[in-house]
Amino acid sequence: MFSKEKFLEDGFIDMGPVLDKNATRNLLDQIYASRSFSSALFINEEQHKTNPKYKKTNPGPGINFTEKVDLSFIEENPSFRKAMTTVLGSDYKIILKKFIVGVPNNWIPDWVIRETSGLSASNLGSYIKPEFQDITYFHGIDFHQDLVDHPKRKSDFVTLYVYLDDVDDNMSPLAVVPKSHIFGATIFPHKITIHNGTNKLTYDDRQGRKEEFEFKFLTGDAGNIYFWSALTLHGTQPEKVTTPRISLRYLIERSKSDEPCLIDELNTHINGPLVLESVRNDQEKSGKIDKKENTINKILEKP
Repeated sequence: MFSKEKFLEDGFIDMGPVLDKNATRNLLDQIYASRSFSSALFINEEQHKTNPKYKKTNPGPGINFTEKVDLSFIEENPSFRKAMTTVLGSDYKIILKKFIVGVPNNWIPDWVIRETSGLSASNLGSYIKPEFQDITYFHGIDFHQDLVDHPKRKSDFVTLYVYLDDVDDNMSPLAVVPKSHIFGATIFPHKITIHNGTNKLTYDDRQGRKEEFEFKFLTGDAGNIYFWSALTLHGTQPEKVTTPRISLRYLIERSKSDEPCLIDELNTHINGPLVLESVRNDQEKSGKIDKKENTINKILEKP
């Protein structure tokens, strides 16, 4: 459930299963009916070698499956609206929404697995046929802040996830690090050490501060809603089963009015920058990820 105090303390909220199960299942069925979820999603290796594309391979205006379905049962849900109004103001704005698929190994061609193995971020959009790029496909992503896609932008927005599947430990559940927002914005890949056999990690901001935090894997039912600050560390390991994890991801920004919002109060407690000129150092100019380092995959067992 939503709590002002919990959001200020953790930078993260687990709202629980607030959405209608039948409506959630109907939405999921529409997604499955839209394409063959299999290796048929991928281009072939020769196409990629001939014309590699690492940018603009994700959903955007006019190429976004969320534009083809009715999401009012989510966006007009009273719990959703109350939480977003409290955190971001009465005229908060949804700036992006898209479906996210955690892709199982058995869909992915061997050559794609070789090319993406060990990378900090395995966004598979570069390898997906253009007609299917209206959804984002991931095979894990290291702990990151959502400022990673927004250089020079203040952390005045939240990320909100809706689970459309029942998600267990093997279905690439989101992993979130409550309280990790307190260091402010730091460059990705972040300096993190995992304490295996526990649910703890050490996070170093590279500015002389480091602290131990607990992380949690977000297993839960279809219809669960979670949201967090743009500065809260989170990520996913690759899918461990042969079925995908399909979720809906929103970025929602603060009201442009002067009314007081909870996100402002949260930001006043942060001991660090709220914006960065440069947000990551793991990419070439082409957009290709060039660093093979991944902390979240070092978590061998879920505590």
